[in-house]
Amino acid sequence: MKIKKALPILWLPLIALWSFLFAIQSNITSTNLEDIVPLITYFLVSFLLVLQLQLVLGDKKESGIVKFGTANVLSFCLSISSISIFLSLLKTIDNQLALLLIISPLILNTIIAEVFSVSNKEIVKKKDAWVRTNQELEERQIKASADSAKERDLSIQIRDAWKEYLRETNLNTVNPEIRREVDRIKDIVDFSSYFRTPSSSKTLKKLQEKLTDEIIIEILKEVK
Repeated sequence: MKIKKALPILWLPLIALWSFLFAIQSNITSTNLEDIVPLITYFLVSFLLVLQLQLVLGDKKESGIVKFGTANVLSFCLSISSISIFLSLLKTIDNQLALLLIISPLILNTIIAEVFSVSNKEIVKKKDAWVRTNQELEERQIKASADSAKERDLSIQIRDAWKEYLRETNLNTVNPEIRREVDRIKDIVDFSSYFRTPSSSKTLKKLQEKLTDEIIIEILKEVK
């Protein structure tokens, strides 16, 4: 949070409270230094707490949960210190107890802030791990889609090559048995999973060599 935004929200109310407390202290006839120590301590503690609150609210790296929790803890600690100094000025509690109650929230907040910091680091780690996992899944999906597209294109090329071979063979052969096998394969070339495999491409290359009718018939009969 920038100072322009923090000034009316955080610092002006605190300065007003300081002025009010100082006025109360000024009306007390006692000039004993021991009676002034709690107020001076409160000024320092409240300044540090409000400064931490400003820094937490202005930190963009902190998650919303951590900000909310830390702000509540700081507000609670400031309230305890403020109540303690009021009780001290009203002579409801002695100075030693007042000092303890004023300083304790600052110590407590330091401990809790460390716990929140560790929690925030864990949240960030989990968030980063989740982002990485999503990226990996997306990359796998893209790769799988690309591989599927390649397989589909290869399958289309293989079937087209087979159709061309069957058309040419049907035109160029007079062997009735080869014609029967060619007609049979023409009926299944678009549906059989065999024509989506690399082995069908190898078979086609073998058929395109100079072979006898007997070998061609034997190879064609193996095509299912």
